[in-house]
Amino acid sequence: MSQAAIDPDLPGIWIIPGEQTTYEIEADGNYHIADPAQPLTVAADGSSMIWGRTRLDRIGGSGDAPVGAWHDRDHGDEWLFRADGSYLQRWSDGERTTGIWVLSHDNGTLWTREYRGHVETDGARVKFQLPSDKSVTYGYTVTDGAWTLLDPQSWEKLVEYRRPKNEGPAARTISGAAG
Repeated sequence: MSQAAIDPDLPGIWIIPGEQTTYEIEADGNYHIADPAQPLTVAADGSSMIWGRTRLDRIGGSGDAPVGAWHDRDHGDEWLFRADGSYLQRWSDGERTTGIWVLSHDNGTLWTREYRGHVETDGARVKFQLPSDKSVTYGYTVTDGAWTLLDPQSWEKLVEYRRPKNEGPAARTISGAAG
């Protein structure tokens, strides 16, 4: 499959109706998945923070949280939130994941979206290039706010993603450190 760009209707946030997970395609083809944003409470001295149910202690950096390095008290994971809106998570078992984050000052929540790979299209097929160097290819369509993945052999419908109801053109791709 030879791709030079991704389908211009694909960038933005997608959901599977009834599920809370979001799937985001950026204009450059990077693909992220995310659970809903969680409330963030930071200690007055900036030495610890509670993010949803996760209790983190600062192990590096200074300044406004969440920027800096953090240790999960309960699971041993380490998080590095960078000022450019990216993060690195090192799980206690040594596995690493990366992604992007947004802190919403309006509602006091932190939203992370884990990088899952890169998407390429050729008009009929979408190829997910995964960090493990494996790739997966599906047929696809994008029409009327629906992105449908199709079995690449039989062209049967596998899953349908929808645009969230509250997402307008200006909110299609959210990235960066502040919101």
